[in-house]
Amino acid sequence: MARDKEETKAKILTAVGKLLAESGFRQLGVNAIAREAGVDKVLIYRYFENLPTLLKTFGQEGDYWLTVEELVGDESSIQAESLDEWMDILLVRFMQDLQQRTITQEILRWELLEGNELTQELAQVRDQMAIASLQFLSQKHPFPPDRDIPAISAILIAGIVYLVLRAKVNPTFLGLDFSSASGWQRVEAAIASLVQATVHSHEQ
Repeated sequence: MARDKEETKAKILTAVGKLLAESGFRQLGVNAIAREAGVDKVLIYRYFENLPTLLKTFGQEGDYWLTVEELVGDESSIQAESLDEWMDILLVRFMQDLQQRTITQEILRWELLEGNELTQELAQVRDQMAIASLQFLSQKHPFPPDRDIPAISAILIAGIVYLVLRAKVNPTFLGLDFSSASGWQRVEAAIASLVQATVHSHEQ
């Protein structure tokens, strides 16, 4: 019985991701999700209470966004000794991960066009995970008092998200070719340079 419940919940979460990627938030409703998942809508209310709670669960469990644990991976294999090195590694890993999450990319595009209670649920999930990443970093190395690391991280993450989303519809930007590995390698090198310039020189 428990297995059936988990399988049904997984179907519902998969349906949420598929519908969001295809038609955004305005068309998302319990009836549409139930049809896509092939389940009775009563089960959606039973397992998730309401649509906002379902969206929050999708954000946390539906392979929508990576966790800090996934971002860090095997910590013992990471060769980083300073804050800027840790930030560089995590930012590049985040970028590489987002490039593989095509459904997440589509959902983020819709979110830019449609702001409502449902988009806020997913935004809160991302913010919580970003904050958890910052807490992980601060435990590794204290943040320099003269540098706003959360704000710096926000700008870099926003830039990464924009480039990943834009590359799907236009493969070039400022002379960088994102249809080739070399374009992304230049971005990775730029991330390292930016982080080192804003963080490393102030750790001395």
